[in-house]
Amino acid sequence: QGMIAAAGSVMAAPVSSFLSVKRMLLFGVVGLAFVVRGVAVPEIGSQNVYPKRSNEDAALLEWGSSAIIHNADGVVARFGPSATDAEFELGIEAELVMADKRQGCEPLSNAAQVATQIVVMTRGTCDFGTKAENAARAGAAAMIVVNSDRRSPDRTFAMSYRAKGEVGESEQRRRSRAADDDDDPALAEAVARLPSIMISYAAGQQLRELTRPRRMRLFAGGGRPFIESVTDVAPVLYLVHNAITDSEIAAAKRLLLGGGPQEGGSTTTMTTPGKRHRVLGALRGRELSNFYERVASIVGYDVDHLSDVALEVRGPSSNPQLGPIQDYSRLSRFNADTGDDARLQTIMTVRIYLEDPPPPEEAAAAAEDGGLYFLGAKPLAVKVVPAKGLAAVWYSALEDGSLDRSAAHADGPYSGDRPTHVLHLRVYANSRSLARRVLLPMVLLPFGGRPQKTLVLASKRFFARSFGEGSAASEAAVDVALYVLAALLAAPLIFAAILAFNYVEHARGKPKRKKKSNSEPPGSKKKAPGKKA
Repeated sequence: QGMIAAAGSVMAAPVSSFLSVKRMLLFGVVGLAFVVRGVAVPEIGSQNVYPKRSNEDAALLEWGSSAIIHNADGVVARFGPSATDAEFELGIEAELVMADKRQGCEPLSNAAQVATQIVVMTRGTCDFGTKAENAARAGAAAMIVVNSDRRSPDRTFAMSYRAKGEVGESEQRRRSRAADDDDDPALAEAVARLPSIMISYAAGQQLRELTRPRRMRLFAGGGRPFIESVTDVAPVLYLVHNAITDSEIAAAKRLLLGGGPQEGGSTTTMTTPGKRHRVLGALRGRELSNFYERVASIVGYDVDHLSDVALEVRGPSSNPQLGPIQDYSRLSRFNADTGDDARLQTIMTVRIYLEDPPPPEEAAAAAEDGGLYFLGAKPLAVKVVPAKGLAAVWYSALEDGSLDRSAAHADGPYSGDRPTHVLHLRVYANSRSLARRVLLPMVLLPFGGRPQKTLVLASKRFFARSFGEGSAASEAAVDVALYVLAALLAAPLIFAAILAFNYVEHARGKPKRKKKSNSEPPGSKKKAPGKKA
């Protein structure tokens, strides 16, 4: 249609007109954009496909007093005991001792202090196997290696025996040294039984600031939430494993997937693709409240900064291309489905997957798992593969509040034979008003918490014409209107309660006075109790 319009405009104007040629090119590009729908799924190298971690390599380092407990995530090495072995399941509790020299590439000069304790080394100079050998020779109970990458202070990875840095997943776990170590089987056995983990540079800085006593406890993650760093800039993106429990998943589906009318008279079901919005606010229930508290601790903002949750149902896609690219061109974009506040600037986005992707035999292609693609990530594009309980968290805005274009993302095609569910949350720079968090859910409670989009848009236009589009005065007027509406709705209830109270009091009546007995003769006096006649 764009090409036809351009051709008509050119025919109506002189051919030599530069403006007509320019218009033809412009409309031609627009028309071509309409013809080409979607973007082909790019090939992402395995080194940029996440998550790379799982519960099988998750460990937790814990220290502190009974009043204040600190902890740090650790990644179990590909050599030595795994997180499911007895060494991690039972846990190790010992003193923390820094290796001398700190990188642990030579036999430790403080071996006497390291024996039966947890030794800490720094990544660098030699491979991880050499560090493990020197720790085992000193008789250490466990080994912690601190990642020395200051540019990625939260990054960790699974250590490989003959490597100084991160290697691909193709390298298998090796419990002993290479084949040329058969001359020292005792050392190989000691390394195989040495629990070894890596912690991030930021966690290592916390350990350096500790004062004695430095008693530590090292144990398996056991399904606890832990963070996996993906990109530190452009955009800031990280994953949170075990971000939601099974009971919270059931509560979210129960509250958000109830059938109801849609625009146009159609009816939603539990499996109809699309997003389900419901304004819950303070009425979200115990399970979702626990989930909100966990998300708030993950993103570092108070619960009042979180949007209402939306649940997306995804069905099989016949289009083998990426979905629409979402770039949040307006960080304060008004959401007509929830009636949220246009004053609130989105700074972070949280997406939580509620099911695992389909098995390989069910997917038409490896790329059709409904993955999340960040095509503008630096230095290379990144893909996040869905997993049950996995949360993808990224910053939508830069430090100055401007839009982070590298956070543009798109969903890959999904070819599973059953629907999958995804939760969406936004983190706002400012806290949501009390009217939006408490009063709006109460007002919409009789309607199931689902505002009618037509009514919301009409109200929005009214306040925009009166106070200005997206202005603070317009949003404040909406809050005042919510307070007035809540008062009007509450007034009949209060009046009815007063009437009911008065009716009950009237039905009970006044207490009757006891009549005097006429059996006693006039002038007679009652005997005082306790006195003989």
